[in-house]
Amino acid sequence: MNLPAAAVLLLTLVTVSATHISLPFSPARTMTRQHKSVEKLLEPSRRNQERPQRPNQTFPKPNQSPNRNSQTNAKTRDVYLKNFYNKLYFASITIGTPEQKINVAFDTGSAITWVPSAHCPSRRLLHSISGITKEYNNESSSTYKANGKPFEVSYGAGTVAGYRSQDNVAFAGTTVRNQIFGEAIIRPKMFAGSMNDGILGLGFSNIDEGEEFTVFDNMVIQGLLPAPIFSFYLNRAGTDDPDSVLTLGGTNPDYYNGDFTFANLTAPDRWQFEIDRIQLSNSKDFALSKCQAVVDTGSSLIVGPSNEVDALNKRLGAKPLQRGDRKLYTFDRYQLNSLPNLEFIVNGQKLSMTSRDYAAQFPGMRSGQFYSGIVGKEFQRGETPVWSLGFSFMRTFYTQFDKGNRRIGFAKASSFIRIY
Repeated sequence: MNLPAAAVLLLTLVTVSATHISLPFSPARTMTRQHKSVEKLLEPSRRNQERPQRPNQTFPKPNQSPNRNSQTNAKTRDVYLKNFYNKLYFASITIGTPEQKINVAFDTGSAITWVPSAHCPSRRLLHSISGITKEYNNESSSTYKANGKPFEVSYGAGTVAGYRSQDNVAFAGTTVRNQIFGEAIIRPKMFAGSMNDGILGLGFSNIDEGEEFTVFDNMVIQGLLPAPIFSFYLNRAGTDDPDSVLTLGGTNPDYYNGDFTFANLTAPDRWQFEIDRIQLSNSKDFALSKCQAVVDTGSSLIVGPSNEVDALNKRLGAKPLQRGDRKLYTFDRYQLNSLPNLEFIVNGQKLSMTSRDYAAQFPGMRSGQFYSGIVGKEFQRGETPVWSLGFSFMRTFYTQFDKGNRRIGFAKASSFIRIY
């Protein structure tokens, strides 16, 4: 039995029902020490195995054309995403030869790609998802190569850990060869019931520190994409909108209107930028200035520092609701038409969300009640407060992630036919 290569990360989602709401937030993913269970499972013979060679190319610098392979056709590629009740957007990839199908969520908050391993020594360590989790079996793949390096990542409610492996990863009509990814043997119980089996990371790797190139980076390096850019269009469940789409290598003008507003990144390892001001369209005496923010597909809502979120929801007339250790806010249906626009001033340009975009997110516990799509988070002392703009923001604004120029861009998403 082969037991190499590990796993990492966890996508946090909002789960809502008529009687319960769970809001696990989406902080920065952090690498932690090797899990003791992983250490026990490492076979001595595996530790000294030859490591696969790293690509000798470097990721394209800003405005630099990607390396091209004459045998490939660099073009933009659309990945059609399934929308699970506005809480999760996912698609299928395949790994290995012959191909093994895995459902993954695409996470801009992490660089790691991981999938469940079929070689978990103890099934109790790998919590199955409703008994239908798709798993990767390296013994069944002729293109698999052992890596043997363990890793783990601590994220919110739990840890994902395992071993790194190397194999071909295929999706969007092309194949990324010799991709290093994680085989997860330990995952949090929180994955139970999720539609995705694993995660495909679209964040930043620290190559100087020995981290592997991401799947997206290797697509650029291997000449599969024309530019180091990817973009998201996210639809709403229950509408007549077209499919949600992740476009790799550029943008798709079918899914946005007008020009992009760009902001340069303010952190070396995150899709983080500065918001000039957060304000309301009907208030001249309320504004939050010079806010740091990330666009994070690991979050369903808009998450901000608790004190600022409390002030914002109070000004909107939302009613506080304490659910365990979480403070939520609710609106009544009659309030929706009179609520002001929520405005983000980015690089001097106004990005405006209506009450239907930020307030009517999820049905509440009684008829005619809606939870606010803006929730608070407590930050640790010394930690820089950062707003996290999740799916509710991205459904309003088509978002371009430009890795080559280290910037992020927003354009108005194509019109919705809303059903409430």
